[in-house]
Amino acid sequence: MNKFKKSLFLIGLLCIALAFTSCSNKDGQDANEEDVVATVNGKAILRKEYEDALAYYKNYVEYQFGEGAWETEATRGLTYKEIYEDYIMEEMTNSLLLLDAAEKEGIEVTEEEKEHALENFKINFANDEDYKNFMEQRGMTEEFIIQELTKELLVNNYVISKIDGIVPSDDELKTIFDDIKMDTKVRASHILVETEEEAKDIIERITKGEDFSELAKELSTDTVSGANGGDLDYFNYSQMVKPFAEAAFDLEIGEVSQPVQSEFGYHIIKLTDRIIDEDITVESKKDELIEYYKSYKYQDLLAGLKNEAVIVKN
Repeated sequence: MNKFKKSLFLIGLLCIALAFTSCSNKDGQDANEEDVVATVNGKAILRKEYEDALAYYKNYVEYQFGEGAWETEATRGLTYKEIYEDYIMEEMTNSLLLLDAAEKEGIEVTEEEKEHALENFKINFANDEDYKNFMEQRGMTEEFIIQELTKELLVNNYVISKIDGIVPSDDELKTIFDDIKMDTKVRASHILVETEEEAKDIIERITKGEDFSELAKELSTDTVSGANGGDLDYFNYSQMVKPFAEAAFDLEIGEVSQPVQSEFGYHIIKLTDRIIDEDITVESKKDELIEYYKSYKYQDLLAGLKNEAVIVKN
């Protein structure tokens, strides 16, 4: 499989890992209404599966940030709980959308593919005993695991059938190259704060002559870069979230931005350097550009399925 196929398959395995936090082996078709949080084209997302996935992420967040962090603000007024509630629902919805589309199109999975997927899944365990303990603790059988792996293979094969054969034109690749400014790196510093009002106050202080790096050390909630005066070193356009990248790459060297909102808060950005590498061309980056192109087409595919779907949330 090429890189794109492999990445899709790994995404599938991660989705399975979430599903396995549930002890339910039902497909949701016979579940009571109160046991279902949503349906996607008639396929159910079981409340237990959803809540078990939430519990998994709650444990992860509180392991990372301490007990009680789940209910604390993560960004832009949203708690970790609220963020992951939306994220998990979105991921489960997307999985069912793709599975439904694969089944409707008659996509098939070979026995060889199933065997290979099971072998890859077993790699996660130290030995057969660990694998058997895993199944026993969750009340599942190997047949169930193969069934779930088959669903992910169906999705993978469906996506490949829709995307893998698409050949982008040179103009399309050039557009992506230009959009993500692939031949350019910039160096920038930033100050991150929670509110737009705070950002505007800091910009006013900079305008009046206060030192950007000293303000970053004093006020930035990004304490890692803040300790270095806000310096982020050199980065590519695609390394940063889109609002930040767009603002940084539009600045002139030495220029300070207006407040830039991202999922992390409000940034004040100062561009300190720009490097254009003339050896980086569409041709030299063609393989990478094709991967970008396919990822965009994947998002388009999902959006189209979602527009046509009947999604009911309880």
